Amino acid sequence: MSVDWVDLARRWVPRDLRRAVQHHVSLTEVKRRYFARRDPLSGVTAGDVNRYGSPVRVGIFKNRVQRHTHYVRACQEMGVPFRVIDIACDDWFERVGASGCGLFLAWPDASLGPYARLYKDRCALIEQALGLPVMPGVAEAWMYEDKIRTRDWLVVHGIAHPRTWIFFDVAEARRFALDCPLPIVFKTRFGAAACGVRIVHRRRDLMRIVRCAFAGGHVPAGHDRRDREWGSLLLQEYLPEVREWRMVRIGDSYFGHLKGSVGGLHSGSGRVEWAPPEHRHLELLHAITEAAGFRSMDIDLFETPDGTLLVNELQTIFGASVSIDQLRLDGRPGRMVRDGADGWRFEAGDYARNACANERLRYALERYRHERAH
Repeated sequence: MSVDWVDLARRWVPRDLRRAVQHHVSLTEVKRRYFARRDPLSGVTAGDVNRYGSPVRVGIFKNRVQRHTHYVRACQEMGVPFRVIDIACDDWFERVGASGCGLFLAWPDASLGPYARLYKDRCALIEQALGLPVMPGVAEAWMYEDKIRTRDWLVVHGIAHPRTWIFFDVAEARRFALDCPLPIVFKTRFGAAACGVRIVHRRRDLMRIVRCAFAGGHVPAGHDRRDREWGSLLLQEYLPEVREWRMVRIGDSYFGHLKGSVGGLHSGSGRVEWAPPEHRHLELLHAITEAAGFRSMDIDLFETPDGTLLVNELQTIFGASVSIDQLRLDGRPGRMVRDGADGWRFEAGDYARNACANERLRYALERYRHERAH
């Protein structure tokens, strides 16, 4: 197999330099073709095997950077019939209707702002206007990679989180930035794996960020240079010495582990610690997801030195390039399940296959059967 030149660039060119180049050159289409080339399932569009005894054919919405192939693998491994549908096409509505699918799996986009919005909008129409089930659902995807929506959702629901300030007026933002405590964390609204996060230590750097936010705008590191965010600003209090937990619920399966950190940032650090979550971590995950009806949600929790738990982010879909498992107990992968009113039981097993796509599919099919039976 020949070596891909993009792989060579990723291996030998420092990441900061690659990101600097993208401030001047759009590599969006290069990346899209690269991810399609390197994924052996990118060209797979259908499967008709039904070893699982599925009552429905499953539709898989295509993702620009091939994340949807997690679902393709899940369907192939479990023996579930499927069709891959590109809902970014002009005739997306006709494609959905012609697919013969009654249940749909989505992997929202985190690579390009316009495509991310289109993807969410069309999933919402399919679920709400056509009445077809989508997993994850619209309520779960609504705040995906949208930190402003997430902060507002946390405020409205009274959920403890790091103090966060959002400005849509340049004068208000400037007044705040002149005397707010430093360091402070700047975040772009859009962008995964901490690509739009920066810890700001100097006042002049913060003032420069404010000016840019209401002028030319900010681009998350590594994103298309045309995908600018301007007209708003999000700042968050800096919390030193916190631990961050990834807490995940997929259907009736619960997971959790500690994230490692690099340079004070946990997201995108590429490090995982396998300390198991405590009862209180699991209870908070259950309480939030149960109240909101979420059945595919990652809740990232900050734990301060005094043990206070704060919700940092909620993401209905998440990567698993490093933490292939989402929970390990005594070195064994598995899940936690609810045992009674407030008890928990560990079940060993491979419950996080294909970035939890198998578990999402299993739960979605169980829910489909249950709803049709009642």
